[in-house]
Amino acid sequence: MANLVAEAPRAKKIRGLSESAVRTVLQQTNPGAAAGDLRMIAEIVSVVSNVVAKLPSAKRRELVRAKDQISRRLIEETPAGEEARPRRENIKNTGRVIHKRGAGLGETVSMEDGRRELLDYALPKPLESWAGPVAGAGEIETMLGIPRSTLSKWQQRGAVVGLLRGERKLAYPVEQFVDGRPLEGIADLLRMAPDARSAWLWIRQPHGALDGQIPLELLKVGKRADVVKVAERDQFVGHGSF
Repeated sequence: MANLVAEAPRAKKIRGLSESAVRTVLQQTNPGAAAGDLRMIAEIVSVVSNVVAKLPSAKRRELVRAKDQISRRLIEETPAGEEARPRRENIKNTGRVIHKRGAGLGETVSMEDGRRELLDYALPKPLESWAGPVAGAGEIETMLGIPRSTLSKWQQRGAVVGLLRGERKLAYPVEQFVDGRPLEGIADLLRMAPDARSAWLWIRQPHGALDGQIPLELLKVGKRADVVKVAERDQFVGHGSF
């Protein structure tokens, strides 16, 4: 009679943390911290977690046993030590009080003049810097085979995101299209958002209620219901970009 040997279930492969997931947790636990500092820490933690996740269990146990030694080694080899910290100076109390009056708020200007002066100081920000790859209707037709007339109808129905480039021209984020069609869920989010720009900003940012994942990436894998549910909550309580 043949011996029956029960196979032990295979352990699931461990995955490291993504930079966006780490950054989301850091933002929640350090609300007043500088964004640049959180981004650097998130990048470091993500790299380390992904490296450790690929190690055999024996190697990971060795790292746990040597964690104190590793911590000391990192501190010793980091250039920014005690000498890099700003020196604190004690200011002596002389007992004197100096009264000064400021110049005040200055001359009041109209709303139009204020906006005009603000535009003189504001620096233009390229659309691609926050929206990702974008293309005009002609480029979309060449790249994805979507006729201009079809794209125009989708935009008028609120089925695709169209962003103003300049005063009249529309640019379409390329990431919203899969297999020549807009992702399912884009139209739902556009109905809830005050405008296309707010919707696309929300879609491309990691969200804590989605475990730090980006709504756009979830729409690409068919998780429309999860994204729409969170968007409805944000719209109702006034959170997020909505």
